[in-house]
Amino acid sequence: MIRIKLVTPTRELVEVFNSFWTSVPVTTVVKLFEDDDDIDISKYIEQFKKYDGEDKKIVEEEELQEFLEKINSVYHTRVSGIDLIVKKLKEQGIDNKDNFTKRIKDGELTLPKFVAFCKEATGKYPYSFASKVFSFIAEEKYPIIDSFVATLLNAYEYDRKKAKSTWGDYSQYIDNYIEFMRHFGIEGLSFKKVDKFLWTYAKILSDYWSDMGVLSYEPVAFDTKSLNGIDL
Repeated sequence: MIRIKLVTPTRELVEVFNSFWTSVPVTTVVKLFEDDDDIDISKYIEQFKKYDGEDKKIVEEEELQEFLEKINSVYHTRVSGIDLIVKKLKEQGIDNKDNFTKRIKDGELTLPKFVAFCKEATGKYPYSFASKVFSFIAEEKYPIIDSFVATLLNAYEYDRKKAKSTWGDYSQYIDNYIEFMRHFGIEGLSFKKVDKFLWTYAKILSDYWSDMGVLSYEPVAFDTKSLNGIDL
């Protein structure tokens, strides 16, 4: 593993990386590492603009099954049996996207409970998929967890960082995420903006330095103990 010094997150830098998802990026050159020179990332920016268009289509989708299928497809979460998940939700009286959205925003349907529904329907715990679904519904409350974001969060040094092994409990992950934002003075920004910064930065690092093994991107396993007390 090569020792590196990641760029320091600032409000300005988060906005720069978010601008890559728009038609008017603030710049096309950034530092990948704190002590390095700027590099031109124009070829990556075209990808992010495409992702932003796909995100908008996901948000605009009105049918529950199509909404879940688009998230699964665009974000390559590879969850099989979306139709079975929808069937399970309907058994719980959640038969359309509006109902689904309301249950999540009201806190009636929690992320661990949704993961449990998915497990009953498909036999697997789709943790990353669930976080992306909830982020699309209520981005102010739910940060995403995937291998890119989690790897960078773990690579940064900050006060009271929780061990990555505890992040399978989503509440622990959120606490850690908030502490990361507080430490670097970017609290008050939306989870969505910070998600985009971390994911975009990780994606560029992964592609640009893939042959050097700079970071090892590994998913976080869902902690089934977080289901204790949940009535299905």
